[in-house]
Amino acid sequence: MPMKRILILIALLMSAVTRTPHAQAPIDWKAVEAETLQHFQALVRIDTSNPPGNETRAVDYLKQVLDKEGVPYQVFAGDANRANLVVRIKGNGEKRPILVMVHTFFVSIDPY
Repeated sequence: MPMKRILILIALLMSAVTRTPHAQAPIDWKAVEAETLQHFQALVRIDTSNPPGNETRAVDYLKQVLDKEGVPYQVFAGDANRANLVVRIKGNGEKRPILVMVHTFFVSIDPY
């Protein structure tokens, strides 16, 4: 199911983003779950229906989250309304890098 995959990917990204390499405390999964749900709800509320897409709206939201956490990213766009966001979370020798790939548009379903 696409929504479940998106939620899992967001959870992975958010937990990776909020953990610094020097953090030693165990992960507070309740806090991760709450933050993940907050981001998931915010992204679902952004109208990125395809067509026309408007993925830049989702990219703008995600940029704010990444800026707040100090995570570098790149934005690429052949069309200003359909931007792509690339985040590279490097490994440190002990931990492997993370690559998260996901579509930032949603395909409409019949609301009735």
